[in-house]
Amino acid sequence: MATIGPNSGGTFVSDNTVGTIAITNPSSATSSDNSYASAILLLNEVTNYLKVTNFNLNVPIHSTIDGVVVEIERNSTILNSITDNAIRLVLPPGSLGSTNQSAGATWANADAYATFGSSTSVWGETLTPIDVNDKNFGVVISGAATLLAGTAQIDHVRMTVYYTQHPMPHNMIKVIKVGGGMSRNELAS
Repeated sequence: MATIGPNSGGTFVSDNTVGTIAITNPSSATSSDNSYASAILLLNEVTNYLKVTNFNLNVPIHSTIDGVVVEIERNSTILNSITDNAIRLVLPPGSLGSTNQSAGATWANADAYATFGSSTSVWGETLTPIDVNDKNFGVVISGAATLLAGTAQIDHVRMTVYYTQHPMPHNMIKVIKVGGGMSRNELAS
């Protein structure tokens, strides 16, 4: 099994498909630098999605996608105030995946990476290299204030894709004659 990543996301937006509280400074989750995409929540409020796409993945086309791991570096400004609401894949051209990887975990009071998915989990989807290589492939994250008010902060989002590369099928290669009796291999159309 081979991997690509962990790659950081390249495009960040607050997406109001879920929740009522917008994510401010969404592009601050580009790198682990203590600059945060954040939302201030009162008790029982839910953030919009932080939608992260454009992970610049380049899985070889003749591969099987084995798993997707998303790591989210996040914290809550008040201990035990923020929990996971939803973590889903974004599938090209922009629909949300069916599997919510959130287990309602509490966000730590200091920056820590939380890991979702595994080297053998495709999050209930049938993913192809074309899907994961697409700039619109990504992940959405939403938090909720379930016990106390607090600020949800996301410092960094990165993704790793696990895949098995297969050799190009023999029926995809043909030999063609080039002027002067020379030959070369070329992909069959």
